[in-house]
Amino acid sequence: MTRYISLIATACLILLPASIGLCAVQGEPASKTEGDEGSLPELIDLLAEKGILSVEEQDALKERIADAEKTTASPAPEAPKYPRVKTKVRVETRFSSVQEDENQPYLGNRDDRTGSDGFAVRRARLYLLGDLNPQTGYKVQYQSDWGHTNPNLHVAQMEWHGWDFADLIVGQLQTTFGFEIAYSDAYLLCTDRAAVSDFLPPDKDIGMMLKSKRPLPGSLGYELFVGNGSGKYLANPNGGYLWIGRLKAKPTPQLDVGVAVSANSDTDFSPYQARFLKKNGDPYGLLAAYTAAEVDETAWEADLQWTNGRSSVWAEYIRSSIDPGNDTAVTADGYYLYLHHFLPYAGRNDKLEAVLGYHEFDANRAVRDQYDLTAYTLGLNYHIRGSRYGKHRCQEMIRFNYVWNREAQNETDNDKFIAQYQVWF
Repeated sequence: MTRYISLIATACLILLPASIGLCAVQGEPASKTEGDEGSLPELIDLLAEKGILSVEEQDALKERIADAEKTTASPAPEAPKYPRVKTKVRVETRFSSVQEDENQPYLGNRDDRTGSDGFAVRRARLYLLGDLNPQTGYKVQYQSDWGHTNPNLHVAQMEWHGWDFADLIVGQLQTTFGFEIAYSDAYLLCTDRAAVSDFLPPDKDIGMMLKSKRPLPGSLGYELFVGNGSGKYLANPNGGYLWIGRLKAKPTPQLDVGVAVSANSDTDFSPYQARFLKKNGDPYGLLAAYTAAEVDETAWEADLQWTNGRSSVWAEYIRSSIDPGNDTAVTADGYYLYLHHFLPYAGRNDKLEAVLGYHEFDANRAVRDQYDLTAYTLGLNYHIRGSRYGKHRCQEMIRFNYVWNREAQNETDNDKFIAQYQVWF
């Protein structure tokens, strides 16, 4: 009787590792204490020494243990195949209505032009991204946005991941100055960026960037960029380059902060020149200096993003100095503040978002004019399918914004309503 009881106990011990392996496969971690390895074979050997098991039974039980271990062992992961490519498409269609758009200043959006409200394809993007090998990645993005007659190359970059301290990115890419301008518009809280983000930070440029993987002392991350400083598709007309440095930190799990500085000497191009001066008729007489590539632009910014569950706050201040080498130097600045909160809807807290926005922009601090803007935004975002906060194959959402614009001088009735539908797959 003792012999049969021992055999039954031994069989239970044999089945134990198989059941542990099954739990691990189902997502329940299998606990293990020091000295567990080899304990079952040692027990079988002990039973054989005591004469409870015969040599044949000893060998048979050990063979069953080996078979059970083979059954529960996880298969080796399949090695990735290169090159790899993935495609993504994003479309944003939009309806806007402005109270009265005659003679309004251009503040960075399509609605600011006379007769431009109504329906439009605000953005259409095609992405090609992937890896050539484990160390080399790439990203190509074409755009066909409102105001562009043909699709054009928006981003084309190569990425080297072979260093353990930083990634190297080269090509036509987004510069690293400022948070909102570098943040994909697919993830914005409001339909449009604040005016200060549209006009002052350097945008897409040809160059190279070093992006840290190993933090500096104090857990600081860094991004360093050097580029032509002439915008997309264009070579540098002289010896001046665009230099940008950015530091990032995460003091708490909820808080991210960043600061950046930039310098672009003898430049012929900037968003301030292309988006603000040209579209507002050069109010400060600076375009001739840009045409001659004689403008020195320097800027700095500070930003923070705080998230606590369903609520978040974004804030950023940007200041830029534009010096054409004479007495018409200009200092421009501005900031934005967003408050975002998820509302309960249909038993969920990730479908409906309320957003409040406050923007300030001063195109020239030396004068008080129509380009001193204060704007208030009330927004509501609804995630139809998926979410821009998750890794879904298809994300679909609609944004509603009402914007109150207040100019310091010559105020116009240019408050506006915007509805924007976005699908990304």
